[in-house]
Amino acid sequence: MASLSLRLTLLAISGTVLGLALIGVIIAGLLRDFIVETFEANMEATLVSLMANTEFVEDTQQVRINAAVADSRYDQPLSGWYWQISEGGDQLIRSGSLWQGTLNTSVGEDLANGLRRSFAMGPQAQELRILSRSFTGPGSTVPLEIAIAMPESEINTRLNTITTPLIVSIGLLAVVLALVTLVQVRYGLAPLRRLTTNLRAIKDGTATTLPADPTEEIAPIVGEMNALLDANRKTIERARTHVGNLAHGLKTPLSVLATESYDPTLPPTKQKVFSELSERMDRLVSHHLRRARSAATLGLAGARTPVKDALSDLEPVFAGIYADKRLRLKFSVAPDLAFGGERQDFEELLGNLIDNACKWAVAHVTVSARRTDAGFLEITVCDDGPGMSEEQAESALVWGKRFDEGRPGAGLGLAIVADLAALYGGTLTLLPHGEAPMTGACAVLRLPAAS
Repeated sequence: MASLSLRLTLLAISGTVLGLALIGVIIAGLLRDFIVETFEANMEATLVSLMANTEFVEDTQQVRINAAVADSRYDQPLSGWYWQISEGGDQLIRSGSLWQGTLNTSVGEDLANGLRRSFAMGPQAQELRILSRSFTGPGSTVPLEIAIAMPESEINTRLNTITTPLIVSIGLLAVVLALVTLVQVRYGLAPLRRLTTNLRAIKDGTATTLPADPTEEIAPIVGEMNALLDANRKTIERARTHVGNLAHGLKTPLSVLATESYDPTLPPTKQKVFSELSERMDRLVSHHLRRARSAATLGLAGARTPVKDALSDLEPVFAGIYADKRLRLKFSVAPDLAFGGERQDFEELLGNLIDNACKWAVAHVTVSARRTDAGFLEITVCDDGPGMSEEQAESALVWGKRFDEGRPGAGLGLAIVADLAALYGGTLTLLPHGEAPMTGACAVLRLPAAS
């Protein structure tokens, strides 16, 4: 499942890291340019100083430097800091650090002020940065070339001493910005999480409307959702009213028909037929009216029926109806189990199953319930009666199917349960001999569980 919070966080952190990396590269480049310019400026100053102190001795026809270079690195052997003066490619004079070597300035690029930059390998295979230029010494008309060199590694060393703290600082800044982003995203999406919690409360039945939200962007959504919930409730109430009116209109004629079936002028066989038909019609009408009401309220937010409370109300009813059989009703239900639907539907479902078990039971009826990993309630109703075969278990859910005409009933109870359970997305399964945990029959009812 895609997470909006994770998506925003990753996008913000990725952008921050890329931006900081780009800034780091730019700063490192600027620092390198600054360091190179600083070193080359110092080299050029030394080069100018050497040119100013160069003189031509007429007696010996030689070039000499009449003042020493202040930087001692030019006197340290093979230090990487060198200078030389040459004429026509022949070295005339060099720094003490250059020892017996020479500087190669044949390939390079021209700079301002007559300077030329080149790179070459020096003594001990050092990579050198060389600045050179042509000049004419005092007292001489012969063109000379002066070159000054420094080790390229010096620039990298100086750059590393600066870039290492820079990388650490940018890394710390990235961490701080990432944490700020996490806090920002979490705080910014807090109204959505609050809205989710409030919607879950409505679904669980602990609230009927969404509380007002102070957030400017969320407040209109809350208002529209509350209006939708209110319209939904009004629609359900109108459907219930129409169903009630229809029930009232049908119940009265059926009551008259049931009363007329006891007319003493009718033969007893016809009285029995009319009585059974009116009872069956009454039960079918009641079921389909209730099914229509259930279809209208199916999925209604907040529908929740505690299982234990509903069973506690049903227990005395069946204990009274079957008092002559002295049945022992045993309920095993956790107090936190709840059905995600209407209480009247749940009572009809369990009422039909318990009533059927009590009809066939000898002494015991057990009812147990548990919550499955798939989010369903699994309610099992068992009796210690004669049970049923596999063929009977399959045909028992057929409308009007009866196995014993001598027992009361219209053969509709189990079919009604299966029909209503299917409406909620559940199932009813009858366990025959060999599969039931008790000696009689067992009915396993699966219904959606409330949160």
